[in-house]
Amino acid sequence: MHEKIEPVSKKKRIEILDVIRGFAIFGIIIANIQSWSGYKLIPFELLETLSYYDYNAILHYLFMFFIDTKFYTLFSLLFGIGFYIQFHKFRDDQGPFLETYKRRLGFLMLFGLVHAFFWSGDILLIYGAVGFLLIFFRNFSHKNLLISSVFIYYIWLVYDLVFALFYPDLMNFPSSAYKTYIDVTPAQMTAVFQNGSFFEVLQMNWHNVYWRYIDLIPSGRITKVLSIFILGYYLMSIDYFRVYAKSLKLLSFYLVTGLVFTYVSYEIGGSMSSFSHNLTNVGYKALAATGQILLAMSYIHILAVLDETAFFKKAFHYFAYVGRMSFSNYILHTMMGYLIFYPFFGGLFGSMGLVEVSLLALALYAVQVVFSMVWLKYFSFGPLEWGWRCLTYKQVFPIIRKK
Repeated sequence: MHEKIEPVSKKKRIEILDVIRGFAIFGIIIANIQSWSGYKLIPFELLETLSYYDYNAILHYLFMFFIDTKFYTLFSLLFGIGFYIQFHKFRDDQGPFLETYKRRLGFLMLFGLVHAFFWSGDILLIYGAVGFLLIFFRNFSHKNLLISSVFIYYIWLVYDLVFALFYPDLMNFPSSAYKTYIDVTPAQMTAVFQNGSFFEVLQMNWHNVYWRYIDLIPSGRITKVLSIFILGYYLMSIDYFRVYAKSLKLLSFYLVTGLVFTYVSYEIGGSMSSFSHNLTNVGYKALAATGQILLAMSYIHILAVLDETAFFKKAFHYFAYVGRMSFSNYILHTMMGYLIFYPFFGGLFGSMGLVEVSLLALALYAVQVVFSMVWLKYFSFGPLEWGWRCLTYKQVFPIIRKK
C-alpha cells in the first residue's frame, strides 16, 4: 500500500534554510536590478556622466566579486536540498512521489514560462527543466553524488576549450556596455525600454530571452546548475547543516580560497557570456567558477555561525520571513521592476547610477521584509507557494492562518 504523498509540514522546516533563502533573495535583487534599471545598458562613455561615478565603479567591482553568480548558486543549492527533504521521506516508495514531484516541476516550468514572457532573466524555467535531470541521481551513493557534482560542474570547460582552440572568433565582439548584444546596440535597446509601448517592451524582452538562452551555452549555466543541485542533495544526504555548517575551519577554508580564486580570475579578466577566444579566457572561466562555488559555501557557513549568536539569530528572522515566501518574493521583484523602471509606469530606465540603484534595491528588499511579515501573520503560505502546492498535490490547502 502506497503512503499518501503530502507536502513537508511547517514543523519540519529547517530554520537556517529559510534564512539562506531570504539572504539569496537579497542577493538576487541586488544582481537583477542592475538589468531592470538599465544600468548595464548604459554605454561606457556615458557612465562617467552619472552621479557618484567613482562610487559606482567601486560598487560594480564589489558586486562582481561578491554577488554575481554567487546567489543563483545559493538558490541552486537550496533546490537540491529541497529535493532531498521531499524525497527522503518516500525513499522506500518512490513511484508515487516521483509522479508528484514531476508534476511539481512541470508547474514550475509553466510559472517560469509565464515569468520569462515578461522578464528575460527568469530562472524558474531552467530550474524546472534541470530538476528532471536531478531525479536520475536520487539513488547515488554519497561518493558518487560528490564525484558527479564535481565532474558536471566543470564539463562545460571541455567544449569551451575546443572553441578557444578551433573557433576563436565565434561570438567575439567588442563590448560597449556591461551588457552588449550582437544585433542591437545598447542605445537602441534603451530607447525601447524608455519610450516604447507595452508590446514593444515585451518584444524586446523576448529578444533578450533568445540571447539569454544562447548565453547559457558559453557560460556553462545549465551543467553548473545541475551540478549545484546535486551538491545540495549531497550536502543534505550527509547531514551537512547539522554536522559541518558551523565549522569555523571550513568557513575559513571556503572564504579564503573563494576570495583567492575570485580575485585571480578578475585580475586575469575575461567573459562568461561568450565562447573563449584564447586559453587565458578558459582559465578565467575555470577560476571564476571555482571561486563562485567556494564563496557561496562560505556565505552558508557565515550565516550558520552567526545564527548561533543571540543578536544575529533575532536579526535573521527577517531573512527567514522573506525566505518562507521566496517564490512569491522572486516574482515580486519583476513586478516592482516594471512599476519603477519601464515607460508605462515609473519610467526611470537608464537614468540611475549603481549607487542609486543599490539604495533602491535595499529599500525594495525592506518592503519585501515588511510584506512577508504581514502576509505570514495572516496566511500560512506565500500566495505563489500556496498556488504551486495546490496544483502539485491536486487539492486546495487552507491558506488562512488559524487564530
